[in-house]
Amino acid sequence: MGKPFFSLQTIITLLVCGVVALSLAVTDILISQEVADNTQKNLANKAKNIARIVAHSPLVIEALNGQRADTEIQPFANEIRQITSVEFVVVMDMKGTRKSHPDINKVGQPFVGGDEGEALKGQEYFSYAKGTLGMSLRAFTPIVTSTGKQVGAVAVGILLNDVNQAVAQSRQIIYISIGFGLLVGVIGAL
Repeated sequence: MGKPFFSLQTIITLLVCGVVALSLAVTDILISQEVADNTQKNLANKAKNIARIVAHSPLVIEALNGQRADTEIQPFANEIRQITSVEFVVVMDMKGTRKSHPDINKVGQPFVGGDEGEALKGQEYFSYAKGTLGMSLRAFTPIVTSTGKQVGAVAVGILLNDVNQAVAQSRQIIYISIGFGLLVGVIGAL
């Protein structure tokens, strides 16, 4: 009888490494998608919360209601955008005309993307659309006076590149953990 091609120790080591690799791959598939979904959900909630803050600002409500100059909206929206690190905070009147935009030349022009209609009808929601700054995740919130009259809407956006980058960073942590787990498994098998 001839000598076996692999020793028993080699076969057991390969089997243990295969089981560890397979279990880590399954874990990656399950956890990675969950982390990606949670990252997108967190960014969407961040945008929605910022939109709500802007929509409830007395300065914005009064400016859209004609009680102060609507030129005060642009510096306020830019300050909020810079503090919160979102791509844009666009306040619009009931006609969809921008009262703020990161590019001052876009102020006074119609909102771009075609997804603002429901916000101007009093709905709060998220959407993905292409605007003047590119594809973005957008949170829309109506702007309503204390008497219940809607005077406009606010859109807060995060570029999809930024969303995808945040998801990739979250997944990178998982990949490092899986690599470390695989290394420990191989050492344990040896």
